[in-house]
Amino acid sequence: MRCPLLLLAFYLLAALAHAQTPKVDSLVIGKLKDLHVPGLAAAKVENGQVSWTHYNGFQDMEQKVPVTDSTVFHIASISKTITAAAVMQLEAKGYFKLDDDINGFLPFRVVNPSFPAAPITFRLLLRHRSSIADNMDYLLPFWGNTYQGADIPLGTFLADYLSTSGKHYYANKNFTGAEPGSRFEYSNIGFALLGYLVERIAKIPFDQYCKAHLFTPLEMHHTNWFLEPFRSDRLAVPYEYSDSLGRYEKLPQGKFPDYPAGQLRCTVSDLAKFLACWSNDGSYAGKRVIEARSVQLLTPMDMSLGFHTWFMYLLNTETPTYSHSGHGPGISTYMLYDPFSKKGLIILMNGELSDYFEWRKLIDLLWKS
Repeated sequence: MRCPLLLLAFYLLAALAHAQTPKVDSLVIGKLKDLHVPGLAAAKVENGQVSWTHYNGFQDMEQKVPVTDSTVFHIASISKTITAAAVMQLEAKGYFKLDDDINGFLPFRVVNPSFPAAPITFRLLLRHRSSIADNMDYLLPFWGNTYQGADIPLGTFLADYLSTSGKHYYANKNFTGAEPGSRFEYSNIGFALLGYLVERIAKIPFDQYCKAHLFTPLEMHHTNWFLEPFRSDRLAVPYEYSDSLGRYEKLPQGKFPDYPAGQLRCTVSDLAKFLACWSNDGSYAGKRVIEARSVQLLTPMDMSLGFHTWFMYLLNTETPTYSHSGHGPGISTYMLYDPFSKKGLIILMNGELSDYFEWRKLIDLLWKS
């Protein structure tokens, strides 16, 4: 569920942007092997449309199953852009304002114990400035795919973590020492709370809300927050490469109770439909799915206004763009969006890559293609 990633795919896709030949495929396979990434799926968006998709490598190395248009990837923290879109749909309908105190919508109270009078708002959650911290001592067993207990409902998990009477409430670990709004600190729990707020306001489970109001209208028919609906032979198997052993290690599929922060699974074609809609000011196939004002609030063309959820990425030769990456055991993902040119890129991989400088070079190469 962590952030920075983006290496192989952009370099590979720079070669693929105009043609797919046996020579290009051979190059891609060679690069995948060199970088210890089993497989990738990628898509490019231009002018509000999906202009191409590409697949290479294996979704399952043991069974020699190739990545195809039906391969379902765990997209990790890119999921937060979907959660933010759901929040903004409700905001656009007038259910709340971004600067409202979230305690008006919750069955338990959430305050930073060091600043009990400072409200935590929807905007602060979207901007990772809520002062809600990720308590790694408690959360790592979930994120490392080692938790073997029963599934924990989202509301129960958050009440236990954020309420002073909760079983896993630790004031000094679950909250930062900074006043809400005063400091950026990336918060997965904050985004899980946004998902729960959608659930409370819409009066239906968060996953069902997303299916009805985002996935169905966007024709994202191969997208779900949970593993159960997917056939196992469609899932990209997560891998890590062991340098000491010189081999790939198969990892289990991850799931965790703070699922709105990073558990979404989908095909790259499905995610490209969301990005195409976003880049088209919230319209898809002639339908209004997200309000244009919501797109501008989260990813304004004037970046001095302050952006939400998405992060700024500065290309060497272009204007700043928006991006979000994702990372987990055996997962590397990235989504990039330029509000000026309306271009976008998505890369989903079932291997681990994290070298920023390598990613940077490869983004620059691809962006010009």
